[in-house]
Amino acid sequence: MRYPSGHREQTHARILRAAAELFRAQGIAATGVDRVMARAGLTAGGFYAHFPSKGALVASAVDAAAQASRERWYGRFDELRGETWARAFVETYLSEAHRDDRSGGCILPSLGAEVGHAGRPVRLRFERRLSGMLDFVEARTRGELSAERPDVIAAVATCVGGLLLARAVPSPELSTAILRSAEAGAKKLLGLLPERPARRKPLRGRNGRSA
Repeated sequence: MRYPSGHREQTHARILRAAAELFRAQGIAATGVDRVMARAGLTAGGFYAHFPSKGALVASAVDAAAQASRERWYGRFDELRGETWARAFVETYLSEAHRDDRSGGCILPSLGAEVGHAGRPVRLRFERRLSGMLDFVEARTRGELSAERPDVIAAVATCVGGLLLARAVPSPELSTAILRSAEAGAKKLLGLLPERPARRKPLRGRNGRSA
């Protein structure tokens, strides 16, 4: 059977989209090739015409998922820069909507733990995407904010960790509290919140009592 021009590329893209969504929503280990192909509307037998192994699919899906989530969550304020962009980034990343969008959200909290046990090719893809995010945040905030590279790394780590923990707990109240606390921490690291003044110790008189 002869397929029209571009059919193979379109099929390949469908498999990647399905894998990117399922890996983030259900986990890499829990998602088999058969399930990915079914999600793409294809038979499992056609998988190896596109990927030599599940590991190769995971490596490619990391890139596909990262690009899709970036467009979905950060594209809406792409024209912003500096403090305005940083504030929008933190508030969007640590929003309830992003927390609840497991299949379409950032790959860092969704796949980070499992990628740590994956092969080197997958980990390298993940590292490149993480480094790209750090560069992206640093470039968008450069000039207006006092945050240096270590502050950017700490802020991104706070966002990722906050989102991961907010998704992990069943209590809505605790989940929201985690998001808000992580948001405050990330904003402080990026210079969006003023430093808290140090607490003044009460003056004590000769008798040891507070003045």
